[in-house]
Amino acid sequence: MRSDPVSPEPAESLTDCVKIQRRTLLALVLAAPSLAWATHALAGEASTPAADDKFLALSRFATGRGSLDPTLGAAVLAALRDSDPALGSVLDELAATASSGSHADVEALEVAVRDTPGHAALLALVSAWYTGTVTVKDKPRVLFVTDALMYQPTADGSHIPGSCAGATNSWAERPLPPLDPMPPQ
Repeated sequence: MRSDPVSPEPAESLTDCVKIQRRTLLALVLAAPSLAWATHALAGEASTPAADDKFLALSRFATGRGSLDPTLGAAVLAALRDSDPALGSVLDELAATASSGSHADVEALEVAVRDTPGHAALLALVSAWYTGTVTVKDKPRVLFVTDALMYQPTADGSHIPGSCAGATNSWAERPLPPLDPMPPQ
């Protein structure tokens, strides 16, 4: 009886040394941006509910809107703080001034804070809500597009530029009946 020769052990390859499944690697690759965002968010200035409420009250006063999304407000506040670390305290002062009732509307507040740091903060706040962007380190940071206040006046008859209104050639369909001709006078 003849014995089989013993085959030599194959040399270890890189794949033998690293035991990771493709699904695990894919999950890590997909989760990396979220982990980076979470780390950045945790390292940033913490926001309190009271500060968020004051900021939303100032935002409602400055934009003239009765209600604003608190989630968007948190994003605006974080981006404004990233754009200028001193802006947080200036916004707090503006919120206190606006809530004091000494100014009837945002135009009166704007006149009162001209030539102060509060003026630039007020303009940055209104700009952020209306455009959905904030300039951080000389680069625009897009916070939201479809919820930007500048698109709301035409939301019932037009769609936001750059976004799809529907299927191909959907713009040619008439969603509303045509207007009746004006009656003769």
